Amino acid sequence: MEKYKIIDADSHIEEVTEIWDHLEPAYQSRRPFPVTVEKNIGHTNLNAFWYIDGAAVPKLEGAGTILIATPLTSTYAQAKPFSVGSQGLTDVKARLKDLDDFGLDVQVIYPTLFLATLTDDLVFEAALMRAYNSYLARACAQAPGRLKWAGVVPLRSPAEAAKEVRRCKELGASAITTMGTAGEKLLHDKSLFPVYAEMEHQNLPFCVHVGWSHPGLNQSCENIYMSRISFTLPVLAAFWSILGGGVLDEFPRLRVAFLEAGSEWLPYWIGRMDHYYHADTGNARGGYMPKKRPPEYLKEGRVFFTCEAEEASLPQVLEMLGEDQMMASADIPHGEARERSMDVVRARSDLSERAKKKILGENAARFYDL
Repeated sequence: MEKYKIIDADSHIEEVTEIWDHLEPAYQSRRPFPVTVEKNIGHTNLNAFWYIDGAAVPKLEGAGTILIATPLTSTYAQAKPFSVGSQGLTDVKARLKDLDDFGLDVQVIYPTLFLATLTDDLVFEAALMRAYNSYLARACAQAPGRLKWAGVVPLRSPAEAAKEVRRCKELGASAITTMGTAGEKLLHDKSLFPVYAEMEHQNLPFCVHVGWSHPGLNQSCENIYMSRISFTLPVLAAFWSILGGGVLDEFPRLRVAFLEAGSEWLPYWIGRMDHYYHADTGNARGGYMPKKRPPEYLKEGRVFFTCEAEEASLPQVLEMLGEDQMMASADIPHGEARERSMDVVRARSDLSERAKKKILGENAARFYDL
């Protein structure tokens, strides 16, 4: 088989205490710290959480459940097939060895802790994100050809978010990432347009990642399995919001990706959007309508996705989307066992070699402007 560069479009760090060394002095008295207990929490194999602004993160049972595997003091994290140094990027050589073991040439790193809302103090939230970005910049700078990173920005504070987009560019970020809503706001809210304008100006793509962003959805889910609803649905809401709410009309050079939600939902969701586009066009009381039908935005080539390697309907998705906007993710070091996904894609007999080459590297290189 032809040898070509493999780019992991979405993997992660499990956050470590060293991140908070980058908190400004005014916030050091509030720096998060890990708490480890003797027994597992709830019905999980986790026994550690972060103490952040008076609350425990993750919340492993009851309304508002979320599941993440940081801090690394938990027995679950320490039992993973990845070293603690690799998971937290405190040992970059160990992370590079993991890349080698899984046949990855380049990896783009996303947060874990920031897949949840950590505080309702918006000023403190912005400070936590700045500390995270500073740490990622320093860690990935040790291997800049192989380790790339996406900066997090406080969308609930749009002016601060736009400033942090600029700083992330200066620090060397390859993308900006958020969850699928800004709290209860959908992503086409006009207050967010200055943030998108800055992303477009800085040529930083906008990556919408799964996460527990919407407080109402979160409170509707009372256990870990149900929390996958509140984890995933914000991405679908963001897709409808961005394509249907004027974001792509207003920012014609902005590239957008939807990460870790798979891709098999796309034909259904586009079908629903198109159905209502025809139903709602011309409705004098319908408010804003996008300038184009939803499928037309996909043809512009600036809306990207990551797929699950084993998706049975992937050929049909590619038939609708084309081969140039799908990427692959190893999701290292998370617990869903996706790290061999590149091998699964390579082994598929229902994809052409040309499609595999694009999914495994070429598309991500173009999206991230690597």
